[in-house]
Amino acid sequence: MSTNSFIFNWISQAEELFNKGSLEKADNIFAKVLKRDEKCVAALNGRGRISEALGFNDRAAEFFQKANEQEVSNYCYEAEKASEEASYQDAIECYKNALNIIDDNLDAIWGLAECYASIEETKTAARWYQRYLDLEPEEPEAMHMLSAMGALQMPDRASEGYIKILFDRFAPDFDELLKNDLDYRVPTLISNTIEHYLNSQKANLKILDLGCGTGLCGEAVKKFSSRIDGVDLSVQMLKKAKQKLVYNNLINSDVLSYLKSANCTYDIVLAADVFVYFGALEALFSGLKKVVKPRGLILFSLEIQRGSGFSLMSSGRYSHSRPYVRKVADQVGFTEIRVKSETLRLEYGEPVWGDIWLYQK
Repeated sequence: MSTNSFIFNWISQAEELFNKGSLEKADNIFAKVLKRDEKCVAALNGRGRISEALGFNDRAAEFFQKANEQEVSNYCYEAEKASEEASYQDAIECYKNALNIIDDNLDAIWGLAECYASIEETKTAARWYQRYLDLEPEEPEAMHMLSAMGALQMPDRASEGYIKILFDRFAPDFDELLKNDLDYRVPTLISNTIEHYLNSQKANLKILDLGCGTGLCGEAVKKFSSRIDGVDLSVQMLKKAKQKLVYNNLINSDVLSYLKSANCTYDIVLAADVFVYFGALEALFSGLKKVVKPRGLILFSLEIQRGSGFSLMSSGRYSHSRPYVRKVADQVGFTEIRVKSETLRLEYGEPVWGDIWLYQK
């Protein structure tokens, strides 16, 4: 007999004993269940009811609280699974069931905001992000996503707090998520662009990998390098990158701050899915001019904006128009070598299109 079958039979016995008034015997069985499965909601509630019947109100409250917290956790787990399968209405129902039990549960509130954002119900999503912000004032992710929903003024860039929290959270499963689930192609596209530019010539280039993350791009371009330095704001991402033994130096810094303070120059500066967290590119390009050697290369990806300028999308990333990029690059004296539209990755099973840009100083 399986563990679940044992637990079901024990709970049935305990409930029968409880209904007959044999509270101590029922409590012993519920306790036995919790030794097997400390997260069993029925057993936690059972011990709560017995404690309440015996007049131990404080102990009863503790059991009921644990039961409620576990039931909410169960609903959120089911909601996360449904979201991963893009079954957003099922996820929304689960999250709302969780809030019916604990109405200020942050995981459920955030989950609802993300679900509504995913189905592009931005006004409803904004209400849930605002509710989260009411409970966690000035929380960087909630503030950024409220801007992405159009409820706050669009900032010129994502805040350092938002970037750090976002990528620290994703770091443990980042490589697996991008490679297996999102079919992430940007490192390969960047490597292919360098190879095409070099025209099969050997190279020993000094490379700067801005926003290097876990080192996926560094791995892809190592064959062209004599040295690679990586910069990233997320400490957890840098820990992963260090394990790959790709980089000569890893720097924990915001990319714009690093560009302003850097005292060395590079043959190539790479930025794979980094500038999508900046709207205005002027300060970035001024910084790039400082760290790129004469005739050096700047290679980066952006998501496509139809029309002009840039905008903050519901994903929390920025998209940029080609005319805007060219205008900013011209202002600092960069020469466009190549731009090519590519599928960067998948998102909810759909291709995300972007531009791979190559400039020369």
